[in-house]
Amino acid sequence: MIRKFLASIVALIFFFPIYYLITSSFKSKIDIFSLPPKLFIFDIDFSVYEKVFVYSGVFTSNFFVSRIYDSLIIGVGSSTLTLMIAIYSGYCLSRISFKFRNFFILGILTARMMPLMAIAIPIYFVYGKLNLIDTYTGIILIHTFINLPLAVLLLKSFFDEIPTQIDENALIDGASRIKIIHKIIIPSTINGLAVTFILSFIFSWTEFICALMIGQMNIKTIPVQASILKTIPSWDYMAAFTTVSIIPVFLLILLVKNHFVRGLTLGSIKE
Repeated sequence: MIRKFLASIVALIFFFPIYYLITSSFKSKIDIFSLPPKLFIFDIDFSVYEKVFVYSGVFTSNFFVSRIYDSLIIGVGSSTLTLMIAIYSGYCLSRISFKFRNFFILGILTARMMPLMAIAIPIYFVYGKLNLIDTYTGIILIHTFINLPLAVLLLKSFFDEIPTQIDENALIDGASRIKIIHKIIIPSTINGLAVTFILSFIFSWTEFICALMIGQMNIKTIPVQASILKTIPSWDYMAAFTTVSIIPVFLLILLVKNHFVRGLTLGSIKE
């Protein structure tokens, strides 16, 4: 009983900001800044959402749809590329022994801890030489580079749960390493793959610094566009914009929630 009560309190603390954000999108500008704040709304007005999808008065008519499109292309592209590379890298670290493997794993972990600003500026100059500035390819590659260390370590931990005897038996039967990955490892760790993909997608969807530096004029992700909206005194519009922008991530988690939960709890219970 106490655990359920504490869990309810924690859930309330986490979900209250989202609730307040959504309700603010239906409030007038006066109600948003009223003290004490109005936690409940009775007059729901969808006119601000019409501005988001039709016309904002400041931007062009379809700017929001374009920002969603940019974020989806970059998020799905970088997450897919990250997953493809991490599967083979994680398998090698899990199954193949080589000299200085532990130092290599430590290097991967160190790369993930590196601040974004430490790599953003050098990569910007490199991208300028390669003509990757303001391109989908440029942002997808940098997001993949940032996501890879965590993805590799995550998948390695999932692959470690699979007995090595299965691989050895498959090798004796004539299967190649590639076939083992495709026929045995991937189907057995579909939950872990879902977790890795979602975490990579969420990072790419919310990442700001690299998206701002690399995508300068034509490409703007949701966080970059939200930062521009801060200069506009229309908080109801900004709340509606942010509310709609979290829907794709929420729907993605709902679609794979079973795999996501199982992947997060994999290995936490030992028989």
